[in-house]
Amino acid sequence: MSLARELHLLLFEHDCVIVPGWGGFLAQYRPARLDKVRQLIHPPSKEVGFNRHLLRNDGLLTDHIAHRDGVGFAAANALIEREVAEWQAQLERSGRLEVPRIGIFYRDQQRNLQFDPDDRANFLKEAFGLAPVVASPVVRKAAEPRVIPMTPPPVVVAPSHPARRSWPAAAAVALLLLGGAAATYIGLTRYGGLALWPRPEATYAPGSAVVPPLKANSASFALPEDVFGVRTMPLSDNDSVSLTVDMGSAPADTTAVAIAPRTAMRLRFHVIGGCFAQPENADRLLKELQDKGYKAARLARYGELHPVAFGSFADRQEALDLLASIRTEGDGQAWLLVR
Repeated sequence: MSLARELHLLLFEHDCVIVPGWGGFLAQYRPARLDKVRQLIHPPSKEVGFNRHLLRNDGLLTDHIAHRDGVGFAAANALIEREVAEWQAQLERSGRLEVPRIGIFYRDQQRNLQFDPDDRANFLKEAFGLAPVVASPVVRKAAEPRVIPMTPPPVVVAPSHPARRSWPAAAAVALLLLGGAAATYIGLTRYGGLALWPRPEATYAPGSAVVPPLKANSASFALPEDVFGVRTMPLSDNDSVSLTVDMGSAPADTTAVAIAPRTAMRLRFHVIGGCFAQPENADRLLKELQDKGYKAARLARYGELHPVAFGSFADRQEALDLLASIRTEGDGQAWLLVR
């Protein structure tokens, strides 16, 4: 029996398939992407990850093998245990195990189990048969100015008429000129030149009213100090006339620096250590990470799984630093979740 074939079939239908005694395979959706280096457009896909902490048998793989071979649940479990034992022996013997169409397992320098998925495998049924296509860059040429030929307008030549037909127009023009000259002459003669309406000369007479001298009030008006806001105050003592003055606002304290509380920032970047179908497995990993000194926490359910995070951050770089530290120290598989 080959577990690789059964895993390959189940990952098309399920996002998590657990091999008892070995670990869990997780399928995560990835949208279409552009590879600018190789100039390729990759279709959407479901990529496979591995979590060695998912060891509890959820019955999915065992039930599938039992129905396929027509055997009981215990017999199917025995077949899986035999295959897992062969995987363990090959990994310890050569330090490398290749599961066809799934990925490659190997031991790093610290003897930690690592997994590299097969980039050619795509478990998204909607993208079955889609291959990467070449993305050739489009070179846009500058639009050339369009030249519209201009056709000169046709020259219209007025037909010539005999000289005898133009005397009525000449007579009309002569009459208009004579009438205008006569009207101008009459106006100048009657009104004595161009000043038709002479303007009366302006005259000035001083007023006789006596204006009493102004008396300055001996009382002085002063604004109070250290008073701010809009205030209404009398102009002087025992005076019924008041004045409303905006005294401004108090000067701001420039020594205080407002710092936004960190708790008000949204923690969007989570370094995930594992996703479990059973909540008790999530609690066990949570306690294990907290004992190691991580600020671990259980997140809200991710589909049908219970994720456990090494830590959650508002800054992406802090999350990436923790992810690199976990992989360097060999504390297990980890991946970044952005919500």
